[in-house]
Amino acid sequence: MWWKKKSLAYHLTFRVILFSSLIAICFTLLQLYLDFRQDVRQIYQFFETVKESSLRPLEESVWILDDLQISLQLEGLINREDIVYAAVSMDEKVSWVKGAKPKTRTISQSFPLMHQIRGGWEEIGRLQVVASLDAIIHRLLRRIIILLATNTLKTFLVSGFILLLFRKHITGHLRQFSQYVQGLDIQHQQPKPLVFDRDPALSDELEQIRLALNVLCSTGYQAFRDLHIHEQRLRLFFNATESAIFGVDAEGTCIFINQIACEYFAVARQDDLLGRNLFELLCRDEEERVLSNPLVEQVSATMVQGEAIFIDDMGLELPHGSHISISLRSYPVVEQEGCTGAIVFFIDNSRQLRLEQEKQLFSKIVRQAPALILIVDATGKVKFVNRIFEQVLEIEASSVVGNNVFQYFSEFDLEPRIAEVREKIHKGETWSGIFSPVSLVGRKVVLDAAIFPILDKNGHLTNVIAMGRDITREQQLVDQLHHVQRMEAMGKLAASIAHEFGNPLLGIRFALRDVKQRTGPDSEEGKVLQLAENECDRMRKLIRDLQQFNRPSSGEKTTFDPHTVLDEILALHHNLLTKKNILVVIAYAQKRICLHAVEDQIRQVFINLILNASDAMHQGGGTLTLSTTVADDCVTVAIRDTGSGIAPNDREHIFEPFFTTKSAVEGTGLGLPVSYGIIRSHGGRIEVSSEPGNTVFRVIIPLEKADLPA
Repeated sequence: MWWKKKSLAYHLTFRVILFSSLIAICFTLLQLYLDFRQDVRQIYQFFETVKESSLRPLEESVWILDDLQISLQLEGLINREDIVYAAVSMDEKVSWVKGAKPKTRTISQSFPLMHQIRGGWEEIGRLQVVASLDAIIHRLLRRIIILLATNTLKTFLVSGFILLLFRKHITGHLRQFSQYVQGLDIQHQQPKPLVFDRDPALSDELEQIRLALNVLCSTGYQAFRDLHIHEQRLRLFFNATESAIFGVDAEGTCIFINQIACEYFAVARQDDLLGRNLFELLCRDEEERVLSNPLVEQVSATMVQGEAIFIDDMGLELPHGSHISISLRSYPVVEQEGCTGAIVFFIDNSRQLRLEQEKQLFSKIVRQAPALILIVDATGKVKFVNRIFEQVLEIEASSVVGNNVFQYFSEFDLEPRIAEVREKIHKGETWSGIFSPVSLVGRKVVLDAAIFPILDKNGHLTNVIAMGRDITREQQLVDQLHHVQRMEAMGKLAASIAHEFGNPLLGIRFALRDVKQRTGPDSEEGKVLQLAENECDRMRKLIRDLQQFNRPSSGEKTTFDPHTVLDEILALHHNLLTKKNILVVIAYAQKRICLHAVEDQIRQVFINLILNASDAMHQGGGTLTLSTTVADDCVTVAIRDTGSGIAPNDREHIFEPFFTTKSAVEGTGLGLPVSYGIIRSHGGRIEVSSEPGNTVFRVIIPLEKADLPA
């Protein structure tokens, strides 16, 4: 029916009623506001009238205290419309009152009551008049009801009249339009022209629309026929290409697809895919989001951005589960209203890409392998060296590649091994062994190498590959292990020697002292015996130092502060350091350090290092710096001096027993080896760095968990 909610007449009538009602309400509210302002203005006008005409008589009555006259005048005031309260107060107290004073929605005015006294005017009281707004609001409410009722009636009458006119002259013809358009089928037949049941002489907008629609249907039918012919030709062209081609709309529904693309979707006929959503078909998991497939993502991006996308290498998972690599070309279909779809071309390049990936993978393996790799051709010309080869031997690949391998590496003094390698290569066998070349900057490198030939299918040599592993660090660790073993053996031997020689030496010393007492200390024989006794004392000190290798102290660990130990050592040797003109600089860590170790052993290490530092500055004095730091669960005590330093050739021997750079009188060569053994027994280490004017011994001792600062 024409009055249904979906009809145009219904919507038009509803809008007319709504608009008319809003206009009526707005005008009603405006009128009520104006009436309210008028009523309020009348109240203020009444207040002015009271001021001009009623105050003087009231002042006379108040002066003579005429209660009756005052009451009558107040009664006259509250008889005025909207005035509900009037009162006269004297000395801030209400003396005469009429009416009841409301609590809310009022307008109040106060007037002073004056009287002439002794030639001047004085206030004898005040008049307060209060008007209520309730009556005004009640009048406005009655007006609202009347205005709304009359305006509503007028609105419905006008709307009904408009609805009848619209029904007669427009709605019927629009219904004919709707029925005609719904019955159109320009794909299969030429549509009949639309004719209205009205006067054909009329030439209004409806007639113009009818004529335009008939022309549009005729041209649309012809355009559809031409489009169908072009579509058939385009399909023949697409099916003749080797690329997979398909077109989709904005939702991913297939509009057309060629036969090659059907094979990728495992479908025999093109009609089986037309009208289906290819995005959902490419995403096999029903719970997946539609854009989880790379092809779907790129096609969707084409439609969103409105630009063509070209990708030469993209993975694609087909509906039947196989994976291929494709070269993708995606073009947007742009119309006036925007992008309405996309045309997609792709070619399977999986095999070519797989070969390229294998090539790149092998190249990365060779370049980034942790082993040294050198490749030469059959003539001995270097073809490739990897990054590790450059780093270990400290050379540039550009300076090696293209050169003869034997000439370039001749300075490494590898000729004896090269002869062995050549013999093995000529036999087609692999050579393996140890190389110890020296890099271009003078650093010795130890390599565990393997060299093997590459032969072609005819057995001819094409390339030689040398692979090596840097075992320099491993060799250093082995050497350190051997040093530790030698130190342990030396300690046991020293303890045995000290035990075997200690008692006989003590007897010799007592015998020398007894003979010296008989001959007299001032005689020539006494002086010789004194020299012998001094040598016995020096040998006893040497034996005591030897005993430190095996039994340096009681071995009981206690908790102590190394700062306190260092301070005590400095106090003990203050005179010695001052005599040598040595300035001591303290740079301790701010936090207190609690070290759990054998205190007398650690004290001995610090004494040895401090005395060695002072001996290194025997000429002209210098600066001795003691510093402590705590890091990585270890405490580091650094003893720095400004002496002449340690020669590079002597640096690797300083921890060996009996090695010393001092004269035979000054040292035995056991101080540093003993210190080394003590720190090693505590799980620590001693590091040395030395150059003229700056030698540092760093004693690094691990802290137990209980010793770590909070």
